[in-house]
Amino acid sequence: MKKKIFAAFLAVTSVFMSFSSVMADDAITVIVNNKEVVFEEVSPFIENGHTLVPFRAIFEALGSDVVWDGERRTVLSYDEASGTTIGLQIDSNSMLVNNSPVTLETPARIVNDFTVVPVRAISEGLNRQVDWDNDTRTVTVH
Repeated sequence: MKKKIFAAFLAVTSVFMSFSSVMADDAITVIVNNKEVVFEEVSPFIENGHTLVPFRAIFEALGSDVVWDGERRTVLSYDEASGTTIGLQIDSNSMLVNNSPVTLETPARIVNDFTVVPVRAISEGLNRQVDWDNDTRTVTVH
């Protein structure tokens, strides 16, 4: 009887370890200026082929000031170095870069009470180069 319980325990543990390994392999890393960005609120995830990340962490990693307008459900950002402003409204398929509209394939949205934005669109809006390494699941912003 003890051998059966031990065997069942090992089977369940091995399934759990495999599941944990798969979950860890799905993690997405974001590097900005050679430094890994830590996302405490919501982990980066892929939706419609685009990586979404919490807005404040990515804008601040890119060196931009950010403001959340809860009444209008809008994210506003200003990058002093480039003089670029970005405005995004939750669930809108466009953002404004220096008051010019840019179409988004995946809009900003709210997940677990946190606003997430498409990292490529934001970074390119701030004139940054963005690379994706599918093998390591890493977004690199230069």
